[in-house]
Amino acid sequence: MGNQQQILKLTKTKQFKPNSVIVITGASSGIGRELALQYATRGVKLMLAARSEEELKEVCTLCEQLGSRAHYQITDVSKEEDCKLLIEETVRIFNRIDILVLNAGVNAHSFFEEFKDLSVFKKIMDINFYGYVYCTKYALPHIRKSSGQFVVMSSISGEIGLPYRVPYCSSKFAVTGFFEALRTELEDFNVAITIVCPPSVRTPMRDHDLLKKHSPKDESEDRITIQECVSMILDAADRRARKIFFPFKAYLSVYVRPIFPDFVDKRLKQKAKL
Repeated sequence: MGNQQQILKLTKTKQFKPNSVIVITGASSGIGRELALQYATRGVKLMLAARSEEELKEVCTLCEQLGSRAHYQITDVSKEEDCKLLIEETVRIFNRIDILVLNAGVNAHSFFEEFKDLSVFKKIMDINFYGYVYCTKYALPHIRKSSGQFVVMSSISGEIGLPYRVPYCSSKFAVTGFFEALRTELEDFNVAITIVCPPSVRTPMRDHDLLKKHSPKDESEDRITIQECVSMILDAADRRARKIFFPFKAYLSVYVRPIFPDFVDKRLKQKAKL
């Protein structure tokens, strides 16, 4: 854990405001759900977004029990109008936005040549990339006004191409590139963009893969827990970090790969699972 914490060290002190208004997409399960619950313990105001109303209601209730004021908005982030409405409703209810957590996502596991229908690529880009772009477009004026923050869930798959994840990697490379470029445009404003690049996490995300090839190794995959992941995300967000990789071996892979690409790629392929 010591090595992981070193990755997050910045010159800035923690700047989290207890009365913050936080919007979280993909908040009904997995990382989004856990982030909502953890933020709720801080007494913040939450707007939770996802497609499942039943699950959103449950998370909202739990957040309120933990001391937060919480609302939800049924949102399909692949639809620009839904994203616009999400931001408008947040501002209508809370009159501001301090943090936008972009977390909604979907995946597909298969060899590229086995994709019979390439519409899967478009669907993944619509959710994983354009869903982030749409929300950012409408939230940006409010984030600028509050000197707020974008917390962007990218992935190690947005830095290194991994086998069996071609459409997912494509979407996450796009996400990382978009926000790295946006950061340069916002350099004269006190707006933070925190890009989070975790490894594989034990979430229900794989249960909803658009295309999935099963492997007997699936259950034994070395994935970190949701709680470990969220702990690192919150620490990075509180510090308004630029970009984080974790655990340490993921951080090491990203920075060693340009020097020893063949070695790192071989190791990653050995660990990749269908």
